[in-house]
Amino acid sequence: MSWRAFLRTLITTFVVVSVLVYLLIVLVDPYQHVPFSLPLDRAPISTNQRFAYPALARDATFDSVVIGSSTMRLLDPEHLDLLLDTRFANLAMNSATAYEQMRIHDLFVRRHPTTKVVLIGIDDSWCKRETSYEKYTFREFPEWMFDENPWNDLLYLFNDKALENSVRLLEFVAGKRSPKYEKNGYRDFTLGFGTYNKGVIAKTLYPKGSPDEPRVPTLNPSNDHPKWKFATHELLRNMLRHELAKKAETILVFAPLHGDYLARGAVLYAECKTRLLRIAEANSVRVIDFMIDSEITRVDDNYWDSLHYRAPVARILERDIAAVLRESVLQSSRYRTY
Repeated sequence: MSWRAFLRTLITTFVVVSVLVYLLIVLVDPYQHVPFSLPLDRAPISTNQRFAYPALARDATFDSVVIGSSTMRLLDPEHLDLLLDTRFANLAMNSATAYEQMRIHDLFVRRHPTTKVVLIGIDDSWCKRETSYEKYTFREFPEWMFDENPWNDLLYLFNDKALENSVRLLEFVAGKRSPKYEKNGYRDFTLGFGTYNKGVIAKTLYPKGSPDEPRVPTLNPSNDHPKWKFATHELLRNMLRHELAKKAETILVFAPLHGDYLARGAVLYAECKTRLLRIAEANSVRVIDFMIDSEITRVDDNYWDSLHYRAPVARILERDIAAVLRESVLQSSRYRTY
């Protein structure tokens, strides 16, 4: 075979294989975005929530949503649905920036003009002193998945990660793989943390050594530092001012971070609360504040680390949030409402 014939065969083979691989990806449609894909029983299969959740944000199955970072991920949509007669999706993402939370919120309310309930988790992602904010983490964020044009997605699907996720989805369809997340977005990520070891946990909770008595600040709002800048707060204003979002029952949920961690940043969190409460009040949005001195935040056994509470605490939060939404109980000592 001449070198020209060999080169022609090589190029032809490459083109044919590339076309077949591309057809496999678009027909399997691992991210649930292609209008003409095969009618498969799909589930969130990508390990990166930023790729897995846009399809859930478009899913008409849901009428309510949890937005936030990992501090909101343990809220189970099935539990909230039973308590509130809703159809929740939990779209909280690991280490999600405020910008990323804004984008997934915007997509959900655009596709659900009659959204019932929106829970927005407030933690460090919204309480950073900065004049400008970072949009992304080290994780890839697919902006093309968050617009209203499904056809431009085709331009971004010819890559090894899409192929890998296509194979994973086929394995799921064949019953040989479990989905990364449930069809409502939920996953108890703490199951991968291993055995709970109090000694190891204590070292993460108290990097400077355990104090003689628990240090948990009351964390009442304050206005001692009016010159401080919180750049992400403008994003929250935009979220709450969204015309479709105004029709939903939106609640800001201050996450119950561990007491000693709150004590180390007490001045920052108190100032941040003040700003966020003003934004909430200006937009007629209610607030449930678990970021206070309570039987949750002062008990070490409630936490895996300073930011992440354990599953039993999530069950408490679900019941308390539902009680506030139903307005069926007086204020609990576990939280403060505004």
